[in-house]
Amino acid sequence: MISLYAYSYPGYDNLRECPLKGDYVLVKFGDTTRTTEQRMSEQGGAAEAFAKITVGTWPGCNKIKRDFEVHHVLKERGLDHKEGAGTEWFWIPGKTFSDAYEYLDQLVTEMEGHVVRKKVVLRSLQQKALDETMAAIENGDDAATVIANLCPRFGKTIWALMLFKKISEVYGNRIMLLPAYWLSVHSSFEGELEEFDDFQHMTIVDPRKIADPDAAVDAAWAEGQDVIIPISLHGDISEWKRNNKWLRDIDSDTFFMFADEGDFGTHADKQIEKLDYILQ
Repeated sequence: MISLYAYSYPGYDNLRECPLKGDYVLVKFGDTTRTTEQRMSEQGGAAEAFAKITVGTWPGCNKIKRDFEVHHVLKERGLDHKEGAGTEWFWIPGKTFSDAYEYLDQLVTEMEGHVVRKKVVLRSLQQKALDETMAAIENGDDAATVIANLCPRFGKTIWALMLFKKISEVYGNRIMLLPAYWLSVHSSFEGELEEFDDFQHMTIVDPRKIADPDAAVDAAWAEGQDVIIPISLHGDISEWKRNNKWLRDIDSDTFFMFADEGDFGTHADKQIEKLDYILQ
């Protein structure tokens, strides 16, 4: 089993000498049986290690046995860089390194038959807190409330998602409610869902962006997805209740609510009233 990696350098997303018409990023694409970080650090001169930009990594591939299988496809598409940069450099379509990642990620997904992401490895303190929380839920009432005192830089987002995963597996709660006074705190959840294999069965249904969130939840469940719903607690309480009445039509027994006390305002009296409205 190998891992694939792609990296580039600053400015390689805007090279004038690209012979192809359009926007391209010059990227090196390789494989390793060790960690991708270790292998990439060995590439090029010693001084280059700190200048590299990681475009993407795909750990633990099963169908792709070596990097040259991907190279072959890229060469067939006329994307190989033929002059002076070795055999693993390619012109990847896109204006940015993010564009290049999306192109390569789609290619790897097609060749593997599924998305390839790294696995979550919890630190010992995170695992201890997860085990203690699950034990508290098991020993609590039907509707358990757990307060976790987690230190700064603990990794609350990954921990919360792993807790949701465990609760869903054990108790069948398939909706994670994320109440927040400022919805900017939810951006970290979107990034973790994309990055880790453990969360590929989860999807975000954001009522602010979807005309019919209730139907979107049903569609996600039909596809075997667990659902994360960010909830803004900002605004007039009467209007808020009208906008979120659809949540009352969902069996509250399927909810797992995760509120971060660091988001000031989440636990003010009016915000608690709003959350109680959903759960009643």
